[in-house]
Amino acid sequence: MPGIIASNTVDLTHPKVRAVAKRVLHTFLIASERAVASEAEPATYKIPSQANSAEQIFRSRFLALEPSVRQAATARVMPLVKAPKSTREQHFGDLGGLDLRLATPIVDVVKNLPFPATLKFPIGELHGLHVPTDLLHVGLVPQQSLHHLEMRIHKVRCVDECNPEWAGDDEIALGGSDTDETGDTRKLSEFRVGNSFDDGDEKVYSPPKVFTSFNMLEGSEWPKSYFVTMVLAEKDMGGLGDFLNKLVDAVKGHLLEALTTAVGGAIGSALGPLGAIIGAALGWVVGRIFEWLKSWWSDDVFPPQTVSVTLDSLASRWSGGATDSPQYVARFAAHGGTYDVTYDWRLAAA
Repeated sequence: MPGIIASNTVDLTHPKVRAVAKRVLHTFLIASERAVASEAEPATYKIPSQANSAEQIFRSRFLALEPSVRQAATARVMPLVKAPKSTREQHFGDLGGLDLRLATPIVDVVKNLPFPATLKFPIGELHGLHVPTDLLHVGLVPQQSLHHLEMRIHKVRCVDECNPEWAGDDEIALGGSDTDETGDTRKLSEFRVGNSFDDGDEKVYSPPKVFTSFNMLEGSEWPKSYFVTMVLAEKDMGGLGDFLNKLVDAVKGHLLEALTTAVGGAIGSALGPLGAIIGAALGWVVGRIFEWLKSWWSDDVFPPQTVSVTLDSLASRWSGGATDSPQYVARFAAHGGTYDVTYDWRLAAA
């Protein structure tokens, strides 16, 4: 019986896909190191000049931090940059021995390395990949065909206001990106939510605000999975939204290349639910990059939250034949504060 699966978290259960994604993660973490090293010791550590290189993407974010934060981050990162190979391999696996002094983009360096045989697997294994953890499986009543899927914001609530020392007047904005069933990724323009939030304050959208929508007629294979990454930040806070969008584009490109190499062929031509693989892996890698930046750079932004939904067919409905899902909550915590974003999914004719 066709149905709908909605997830408030993203993880990877396929061990080989997870291992490939982890190697991609290591590639970008090393790029973040190089960005710091190039500012600390520019004569020794060169980085590529291309604006779309991972190193320059991280450098732009690093330079947006307060000078005191950059200084502390440099003090933490540089000992790891200069650590022996054995220590670096504990953090970055087989990439721990790479020479960080070369100006070649780290993504290109990794692409030119022999791909580990232990990460290769038959492409057929991807057909059984599912979006994991915290899944809600709900029933369906087949009705008329609705071709569009909307993700809507109902409200943004301040559970615990940010620390007083957080810069700015708490002018909160929400932006992000999405990934459809074919693996295509789009930037979602940020919009202003409000400012000067206190504990318990909330911004309610009535009717709900459509954050993004998908055309479910695209792609021919079912089931279809859709992913939305939300970014909550102080408006214009160091270009966080722009940083995320550039990072997502770079990570996605390297993920596609790595997965193609792992299965020995073009996954787009042989795989049905491509969006499920790309969306899950992309959300997993980007989420862990933000965790790393918070730990090593003290870049205490609200980590992005990736949510997803999977539909078996155009006839899929929620319990009782409903065309809108139950409401879910994505929680954002940073700066000593906590915000909840309440959202749902809705099937629509257009």
